This record gives sequence, structure tokens and C-alpha cells, in this order.
Amino acid sequence: MERSIILNDLKNPSDLFRLRDYVRELYELLDKRHIVKAFSATPEFDMDLADSYSITMASDITGVTLKNPAKGRTITLIFIQGGVGSYTVVWTTSVKLTGASFVPTVTVGAASAIMFLYDGTNFYEIGRALDVR
Repeated sequence: MERSIILNDLKNPSDLFRLRDYVRELYELLDKRHIVKAFSATPEFDMDLADSYSITMASDITGVTLKNPAKGRTITLIFIQGGVGSYTVVWTTSVKLTGASFVPTVTVGAASAIMFLYDGTNFYEIGRALDVR
């Protein structure tokens, strides 16, 4: 379905609601905002494909690659402890963590989430949730 919206024509509140509905339709077309990633000890999370990823850890993650960043974009990563639990994550030097570390919850089945903002050079942690069950 063709949509023609000119931002200069958005003068009434109802116009903004129409625009919101069109944007929602676009997101539904993309349908890749969250991806469940197969386990890899060196996972690659492509920011052009999704805003968030989850991965069930089967061993330690020895290197995370955040691919296709753009200044101002955010990404959320969810690490779920699998296997025997207590697995860790190693980050690249461009990842700046609160307190300089991130230790995922060690309990099998528990999730740990972390969110980053890319500033054009580094990925800064802007939020985390631990021991989510």
C-alpha cells in the first residue's frame, strides 16, 4: 500500500496519529527487531538486522562483535545461562561498561540484559538487568 506523508503537512494531532500508525506498519514489515541468536563463542550482533538479540550460552563467550553501528543507535543483548551456568562474556575495548565489568547472572535459565549506545567510536552501557527469571 502506498503512503505519502509530507512532514510539512503534519499540522493536526490526528496527523501525528496517522504517522504513528504508518511507522508501526513499517516496523512490522521489518519484523527483525529481535533475533534469537544460535550459540557461538564469538557471536556477531548486526545492528542493521535487529535492535536486540538473545543468546543462550553453552560456554564462555570469548569475543562479542557489534557490527554495523551508527552514531546514536542502541542495541540490547540478552544472555541466558544454559548448560551448567556460570558462563562469562569477554568484550572488545570499544565497549565501555559501568564499573568496567559485566558479569552475567550465573544461574542456569536466568537472563542478563545489557544495553549500549554507540557514540561514533565506543559502545557505552546505558542499562542492565541481572537475574531475570
